Amino acid sequence: MQTLSKKISAYLVRRWAVALGAALLLAPPGLHAASAAKWPGQKPVTLLVGYSPGGGADTVARLLADQLSKKYNQRFIVENRPGASGTIAASAVARAPADGYTLLASASSELTVVPTVRRNLPYDPRKDFEPVAVTSQTTYLLVASAEFPANTFQEMVAYAKANPGKVSYGSYGQNTFTHLTGELLQLLAGIELLQVPYKGSGDAVPALLSNHIQLMFDSPAQVLGLIGSGRIKPLAVTAPERLKANDSIPTSAEAGYPELVARGWNGLMAPKGTPEEVLDELNAAVEEIMRSPEMIQALQSRGVEPGGGSRQAVRERIDAELRRWSDVVRKVGLTVSD
Repeated sequence: MQTLSKKISAYLVRRWAVALGAALLLAPPGLHAASAAKWPGQKPVTLLVGYSPGGGADTVARLLADQLSKKYNQRFIVENRPGASGTIAASAVARAPADGYTLLASASSELTVVPTVRRNLPYDPRKDFEPVAVTSQTTYLLVASAEFPANTFQEMVAYAKANPGKVSYGSYGQNTFTHLTGELLQLLAGIELLQVPYKGSGDAVPALLSNHIQLMFDSPAQVLGLIGSGRIKPLAVTAPERLKANDSIPTSAEAGYPELVARGWNGLMAPKGTPEEVLDELNAAVEEIMRSPEMIQALQSRGVEPGGGSRQAVRERIDAELRRWSDVVRKVGLTVSD
């Protein structure tokens, strides 16, 4: 009788093991990584940036990665994959394993601008990513090279009207946030400028300093120091209010163009299907870091405001800006391409 009991017990153990193995095989891939060890465990996390080193998205990503590394005692690595208006990095993250170890440190362009001018992107900003958090937000400046003859926004408009097509402005790439803002400027002011696309601010700023381009829109983080040293000239803050970091720079609204508003933001995105517990952990971590005095000081000293907020707020922002930039594309008459 005891032997029979042992046989039955062994049989039941084998059946339980088979059932458990089948359940694990059927479980979503991300669940294995999340269950194996509490994220981030012993594995480094990579933040992909779609722009060249030294730009706004790169700067914020590196500040955030440094703080996350300290918080989790684990490496958070920033990897730059510039080109194609930020979409190379975005495409790579959309295809990455949904385990929380490959994230997109995005600018707003690849999520809310490029999708309005390209039909067949290799990713869908709504369907292929899980929003984590807004990491920073900023109002952009219109700046000019030191050699540009105009010193004010109004003088720039007058000079551009007298020299149609001869004044160039640098962008972060074709169909990016800075490109469309330049298109909006031309529409509102009735001027004709020449766009010169770069892989990001880190490439465009040297061109401005050498007067290879005359104008560009950029974040305060990249240009306030150059303005302070007199190496470039500020023409306007593209917002209704002046910058806290330098309130001597007039706004585009003060120059008579209240519709010329350009507010950029950076965010953290994960591949679709990333476990909810990892997303919630990341969101809480970003929220904590963005409220820390150290991060607030680091960002505000660069003219950038810290982000934060819920994952749902990121979704709502993406939806609202897709509508806004679609309207701008329609107004300026840009061709939507494949």
